[in-house]
Amino acid sequence: MKTNRTLLSIMVFFCVFWISILIGSYSSSQKTADETDNPSISVENPDSHTIYKTKINTLYNYNHDVASAVDRLYQSDESDADKQAKATVLQQYDNIINNGISADNISEDEISEDDLFEDSISEVVTSEEGISDDITSEEGISDDNNSENESSAVPSLYSDIGISIASTYVNIRDKASTDGEIKGKLYKDSAARILDSVGDWYYVESGSVKGYLKKDYLKTGIPDNELIEKYGTLRIKVNTDGLNVREMPAINSKKLTVIYNNEIYPVIGLINEWVKVDITDDRIIGYVNREYVELLVDFKKAVSKEEEEQLRKLQEEERIKKETEIKYRDAMDYTQEELKLLACLVHSEAGDQSYEGKLAVANIVINRVKSSKYPNTIYKVIYQPGQFTVAKNGSLSKQLDKYDSYSSTSQLLSIKAARAALEGANNIGNRLYFHTYKLAKSKGYDQKKNCVRIEDHLFW
Repeated sequence: MKTNRTLLSIMVFFCVFWISILIGSYSSSQKTADETDNPSISVENPDSHTIYKTKINTLYNYNHDVASAVDRLYQSDESDADKQAKATVLQQYDNIINNGISADNISEDEISEDDLFEDSISEVVTSEEGISDDITSEEGISDDNNSENESSAVPSLYSDIGISIASTYVNIRDKASTDGEIKGKLYKDSAARILDSVGDWYYVESGSVKGYLKKDYLKTGIPDNELIEKYGTLRIKVNTDGLNVREMPAINSKKLTVIYNNEIYPVIGLINEWVKVDITDDRIIGYVNREYVELLVDFKKAVSKEEEEQLRKLQEEERIKKETEIKYRDAMDYTQEELKLLACLVHSEAGDQSYEGKLAVANIVINRVKSSKYPNTIYKVIYQPGQFTVAKNGSLSKQLDKYDSYSSTSQLLSIKAARAALEGANNIGNRLYFHTYKLAKSKGYDQKKNCVRIEDHLFW
């Protein structure tokens, strides 16, 4: 039915077209007759033709424009677009004929659709601009985040820590002046917390010492990592009930032992989320998960005057212990009379001292026998004038008389020490002199580099 209408429309169109041509030709040759015989054609038919022609041109031009727009978007073939446009014209014209829709209405509707199409393009562009705005916004967020990251960056935990760069140590005084009393010493590579700044001086705290030191001897502004790695000592404190120590830094590695809450161990190194530790008591070196421990950082601290004195004493004791450690040398040939004489001298000089003190006195005699400065026999060394007071005042003689009845612990230790010295046991090295400590100190012998104190005697 629709096809028949289309064909009828085409036939009507061409009929009107050819009739118009014939009328025009006839009108030009017989103008007067035409005006007389056909008055209606000259008035009505041209108007009808104009209406139809306008409708066709309007529809075709619009659809051709749409096809061109589609071609720009989808790269369609232009001739195909033209064909489609023409087919659309015929279809829409058929609708005009059948439904009586005015050309004006069609034009408005089509323009409205065209506007809608343009609006759609406009929306796409607007949307793209919106994306651009969003990107700008994201960049703004990024900048804000950077700003926040910078402002919220974790501050240095040790920004107020300085390290001594003195060749040996720098004094910490009770006031910001070289006239100030020395309260302690900050040794090289030791750390101090800066509390205040006064001219060329820092007011610091380190260990038990608070006071002033010259700025020139304190290095500041050291990054945390460098400070910890170069000057700090790391330890861990376990913060879980039971923590596995593994052979390698891996969760599936062999378990060596278990350590427990609040226990503290020295750190050997850090490997990502693992800590290499020394389980000293068990003689085990292994790895623990960093999540379950607290890292402790220790720095060397200043030493107060009191601590320094105590330290000096401890060092001296350690030195004496080391230097008075019993070592062995070649034994001497000796007689029982020489053993008796040496044992009685030892008991006369050091009867109230320990075995170590007795052995030291016996070795003074042996060292002199071996030295070119003194006689080469035990008897001559002991009775050399001006050497052993007990040999002159009768104390030695009394002990010789009692020797055969020696039975007390002290007497027996004197015999033991004398025999050991003769057989090579030595705890004073090559020292040749001794005195009671008080007498030796009063004479300044305690300042000698090689002096050692054993109980109540000083040996040098």
